[in-house]
Amino acid sequence: MHHPDPPPPRNEAVRPHRVPWSRQLRTGLAFGLLVFVACLIGIYSRMPGTLAVFWPANALLLGLLLRFPMAARVPTWLGAALGYLAADLATGSDLAKAVLLNAANLVGVLVGCYAFRRIRTLDLSLDRGTSVGWLAAVATAAAASAGVMGGVADVALFGATWWSGWLDWFSYELVNYIVILPLVLTFPAAALVHAATHRPSAEAWIRAGAAAWRVMMLPFVLLTASLAPAWLMGGLGALTFAMPALIAAALIGDVFVTTLFIAASTAWSLTLTVFPANAAALSTPVPISVSTLIGLSLLAGGPLVIACATAERKRLYRALHLAMTHDDLTDAYRRGEFMRLAELDIVAAARDEQPSSLLMMDLDHFKRLNDTFGHRAGDAALIDFAATVCGCVGDGALFGRLGGEEFALLLPGVAAEASAEVAEEIRARQEDHTQQIAGGLGTTVSIGVACSPTSEASLTDLLSAADEALYRAKATQRNVVVVATMPLSALGSEVVTPATVDR
Repeated sequence: MHHPDPPPPRNEAVRPHRVPWSRQLRTGLAFGLLVFVACLIGIYSRMPGTLAVFWPANALLLGLLLRFPMAARVPTWLGAALGYLAADLATGSDLAKAVLLNAANLVGVLVGCYAFRRIRTLDLSLDRGTSVGWLAAVATAAAASAGVMGGVADVALFGATWWSGWLDWFSYELVNYIVILPLVLTFPAAALVHAATHRPSAEAWIRAGAAAWRVMMLPFVLLTASLAPAWLMGGLGALTFAMPALIAAALIGDVFVTTLFIAASTAWSLTLTVFPANAAALSTPVPISVSTLIGLSLLAGGPLVIACATAERKRLYRALHLAMTHDDLTDAYRRGEFMRLAELDIVAAARDEQPSSLLMMDLDHFKRLNDTFGHRAGDAALIDFAATVCGCVGDGALFGRLGGEEFALLLPGVAAEASAEVAEEIRARQEDHTQQIAGGLGTTVSIGVACSPTSEASLTDLLSAADEALYRAKATQRNVVVVATMPLSALGSEVVTPATVDR
């Protein structure tokens, strides 16, 4: 049936409950291994004699703990700590240095988790305009707290001042949190798991790939076109050359797509800063200034704000469209929307020389049910009937509530005999259900059926014929199905005696 897609599930914090120790240990081991690999990536990508500018481990760990709060237990923290230490020790660092540096890493992640739990208004799906503000607050708190411990480590290990150490740590951590954390939070894990378990066909994969390419094509072209000029011209201004691509991604794609382009453009900007076009004439890579790192963080935040605001606008539009086109109680189409879509379906069926059938349905003795049991019982009866109808038809049917207890069902491509069988199935199921729930005081359904063999009749003709058949069903004994004869003006054929389908 024509139904709107359900809203995507949100990532919500879950109150921890008792989890077996074996499962906690496995989770801790998995987090430790993930942190170990992420640390190795950061260690081997850093410039000689400096801290790593690209350090994904902290933002990755924080993002996973925010998405899966039940994992934030003692074994997970111990596993993460061991992952940090193992990476440093495996790459030649001494134990004291590894402990000091990784204490700063863990402090930042701990404060980020605590800040999120205190705020609790950060929507992890990032589909609200205010999400970036709260995300920036969590990232800033995590980066600043890591800088406090990092400044101490810089004083002890490198002889630097605490302030310079704090500022370096803060800027390094901030750009990593701002760029990587949204990528982790919006990663479509549920969609990938669904695709892996349901194994869609090759045709479905091709359609999905084509849809993704349509979304990403313009920002991809703009980003690709900006790479060469940024490399050749150099300078701090080149860091902004990717902004048109990021804005295009924010306006056209979803938040995750935008975070992908932000991560790619930030990585390219860092590469341009460390290895400019004249790098061959330099003896050592160029160090990245604090202002450059903070500037990249701010540049990443702008498109992210646009993407979140766009996602919120789309979500509100879907909710408004749903409220305008669907009945609040039964989720059937409202009368106006049903008429509009039915016209389109009938025209499409006529183009293919297919029949169209229309069922007009009215619940019997509905007022008696309301008067006896109250309006809450009447509402429940309407909801149950809508569910009964949906259970009897396929996705191609069009179901609408025309008003009160009157409903319509369009069956494109279904001939008269088959539509009468569908109507009888609906009638029989409704009778069985109402007998089980309310006995003799329940609501049965009377149904009028009209069919145009090749969809030559208009929607108005079908409605008129089906409504006349419904009137005859209500005027006789109710709880019956009456199949109408279409008028001569619609079909140009001889009149057939109306048939009544009994139980």
